[in-house]
Amino acid sequence: MVTKNKLVKKYGSEKAVNKFVLIIITIINMFLFFGYIGDYAQGNIGFGFMLTVDLSVIVSMAACFFVYFRKKDSAVFKYVSVAGYMVVYGLAVFGAQNDLVCMMVFPLTVIYILYYDFKLILGIAVIFGGINVADLIYIGAVLGHMHSGAPLNTSSFLLQGASIIVYLIVLCGTTQISNDNNSKKIASINQEKEKSTHLLDEVLNIAALVKQNCNEAAEHIRQLSQYVDSTVSELHGIAEGNSNNADSIEQQTVMTANIQSMILETKQMSDEMLAMAESSGGAVRDGQQAVDSLQVQAHKTREANEQVVSVVGSLISNAETVEEITEQIFSISNQTNLLALNASIESARAGEAGKGFAVVSEEIRVLADGTRNLTERIRGIVDELKRNADTAKNTVNHVIAATDTEHEMITNASSQFHEIGSRMEGLHGNVQEIYKKIEEILESNNVIVDSIHHISAVSEEVTAGTQQAEELGADTSRKAEQARGLMMGLLETVKAIDKYL
Repeated sequence: MVTKNKLVKKYGSEKAVNKFVLIIITIINMFLFFGYIGDYAQGNIGFGFMLTVDLSVIVSMAACFFVYFRKKDSAVFKYVSVAGYMVVYGLAVFGAQNDLVCMMVFPLTVIYILYYDFKLILGIAVIFGGINVADLIYIGAVLGHMHSGAPLNTSSFLLQGASIIVYLIVLCGTTQISNDNNSKKIASINQEKEKSTHLLDEVLNIAALVKQNCNEAAEHIRQLSQYVDSTVSELHGIAEGNSNNADSIEQQTVMTANIQSMILETKQMSDEMLAMAESSGGAVRDGQQAVDSLQVQAHKTREANEQVVSVVGSLISNAETVEEITEQIFSISNQTNLLALNASIESARAGEAGKGFAVVSEEIRVLADGTRNLTERIRGIVDELKRNADTAKNTVNHVIAATDTEHEMITNASSQFHEIGSRMEGLHGNVQEIYKKIEEILESNNVIVDSIHHISAVSEEVTAGTQQAEELGADTSRKAEQARGLMMGLLETVKAIDKYL
C-alpha cells in the first residue's frame, strides 16, 4: 500500500516537473528561435549562425518532446532537456551580439531544483559555469571587446563572471541545503506519516468496525422493525381475538347459565328418578313375592292335578272293570234268555206239565231281558263315564301341561323379577351415582361460571393492554425506522472512509 502510494506520488511529481520544464524550455527556445531569425533579418548575425542556432533549437525541442511523450515521468527527460539547452545556450553565448545573452542561464537552471537532484544541479553548475568561463576567456583573449562590440569593460566583465559563478554556487548550495532540509523534513514527515498511518490504520480499522457494526445494527434494526411490525400485527390479531373471545365468553356465559339451568332440571329429574327407582324396587320386590306365592300355588295345583289324573285313571280303570262285568252280565243275560227260550220250547213240548215251567221260563226270560236292558243301560253309562273320564283325563292332562307352562312362565317371571330386581338395584345405584355426578357437575359448572367471569374480566384487561402494546409497538416501529434511517446515514458517512482503505 505505502510503496504503491510512493510510486504514484513519484510518478505524479516527475510528470509534473517534466511538464513544467518542457513548457519553460519551449518558451525559451521559441524566443531564441524567433529572436535569432529577427537578428538575422536585421543583419546582426549571419545566416549560417542563425541556421545553426535554430537547428539546434529544433533538434533539442524534438528530443525533449520525443522523450516526454514517450514517457511523461521519464527520468531521462531532465538530462535530455538540459543537454539540449546546454548546446543551444553555448551556441547563443559564443555567437551572441548582446552582452546579456549569458543571463539565459538563470530562468532555466533554477527550475531543475524541482528535481531535488544535487548531482544534476552540480553538473549544470559545472557545465554552465565552464561555458561562461570559456566565454569570458573568449571575450578577453579572442574578441578583445564585449559581444555587443563595446569596449572591454573590466567591471562588466567581472560582474558577468561573478554573477554567473555566484548564481551557480548559490544554486548548488541552495539545492544542497534544500535537499538536506527536505531530507530532514521528509524524515520528520515520514515519522509523522508513520504515526498518521498508524493512526489512520486504527481509524480505518475502527471505521471498518463501525461500518460492520453499522451494517449489523442496520440489519438488526431492520429485523427489529420487521419483528415489531409482526408483533404489532400479532397484537392486532390478539386484540381482535380477545374481542372475539369476549363475545365468545359472553355467549359461553349464557350457554353456561343454560347448562346450569339444565343441570338443575336434570338434578330434579334425577331426584324423581331416584324416588321412582326406590318405588320400582319396592314394586319389584312385591311382584317377586307375588310370583313366589304363585309359584308355590302352581306347585300345589300341579300336585292336585296329578292327584286328579290319578283318580281319573282309577275311575277309568274301574269303568273298564265295570264294562267287563257288564259284558259278563250281558253274556249271562243272553245265555239266560237263551235258556228261557229253550225252557219255553221244552215246556211247550211238555204240554200241560210244562206250563208252570213255561211261566217260570217266561219270567226268567223277562228278567233276562230286563237284565240285558239294564246291562245295556249300564254299558251306555259306563261308556259315557269312560268317555267323560277320558275327556277329564285329557282335560286334566291339558291342565297339567298348562300348569307346567304356567309353572315355567312363573319360574321365568320369577327369574326376570330377580333380574329386574338386580337391575333395579343397579339402576338405583347408578341413579345415586348420577345424582352425585350431577351435584359434582353443578359445583364444577359453578366454578366454570366464576372462572368465565374472571376470564371475561382478564380478557377485558388483556384487550386494553394489547391495544396499548399495539400502540407502543407502532410507536416502536416508527422509532426503529427512524433509528434505521439514522444508522443508514451513519453508514453512508462511514462509507466515505472506504476510499482511504
